[in-house]
Amino acid sequence: MTAIRRSIPCAVLGTLFLFLSFPSPEACTLWGAAGTSVEAGGTLVAKNRDWAPDHRQELAVLKPSEGYRSLVLNARGGEEPGVKAGVNEQGLVILSATANQVPSAERKKVQQQRGLLRHLLATCATVDDVMKNLELMHRPVFYLAGDRKEIAIIEVGPDGKRSVMRRDSGTLHHTNHYSDIATQVSGRKPSPSSSQRYERIAELLKTQDRPFTVEDFIRFSEDQTAGPDNSIWRTGSRPGARRTLAAWVVSVPLSGSPRLYLKIADPGGAEQVCRLSIEAGLRLSGGDRIPLGAGVCRDVR
Repeated sequence: MTAIRRSIPCAVLGTLFLFLSFPSPEACTLWGAAGTSVEAGGTLVAKNRDWAPDHRQELAVLKPSEGYRSLVLNARGGEEPGVKAGVNEQGLVILSATANQVPSAERKKVQQQRGLLRHLLATCATVDDVMKNLELMHRPVFYLAGDRKEIAIIEVGPDGKRSVMRRDSGTLHHTNHYSDIATQVSGRKPSPSSSQRYERIAELLKTQDRPFTVEDFIRFSEDQTAGPDNSIWRTGSRPGARRTLAAWVVSVPLSGSPRLYLKIADPGGAEQVCRLSIEAGLRLSGGDRIPLGAGVCRDVR
């Protein structure tokens, strides 16, 4: 197992604000596995997307005039619409999670290229390519990237410092608080939800006694051990509370098309599940989104 950790200094982007109160429980859980930790090799990359139930989501197809095509989880409506997860035709997966130790108002003050995930999916084929674009990552956030051979976690701190952890075998995971750039946010405690989800996904990844499969990661995504507000799959303890709105699991083989498992739980509707090969999804014509009830979503091979 190979592990590489480094901190990458860059220009200071703003004043470090210290807040002693707990942040709002914005949330996502990211986790992945690579190499010998994956059945048949390659990588597995997953995200549970948690947010306020005030909008809808879709599986969208991006076909830029230049660059790689991709399938993405796109949020429509709400306070922060846009791409939340994606996988391109080369087998690069990119996911993001909120750095909620930094207050939302301060995160939004930081200028960053619009549509950064779209840009990375269109221009990068590997984790190495993503690393060449670190200078574009200014806003405090966490990323999980994976390709056919490795996975990586990127932390972007409130002063612009970035930290990277890469693995070509083994696992990585993250929630919504800093684990490597810890000193910069020492006055801001992680939310109970972020801490409990971090510990739970670490436990699930550690106790597995064989290489991981897609079904293992799906099972992890459905875990409700810590209750409605602090579990990996959150249902929310009250109307309007942040909850899990989607589970995104991608299997990237050493060769051939990646495969996607997507479960969407939009407010007021029944849960919908889609399983498809990325190649098959990108071959579809007739629009920029794939209804989860479409025939291609029932491909369970």
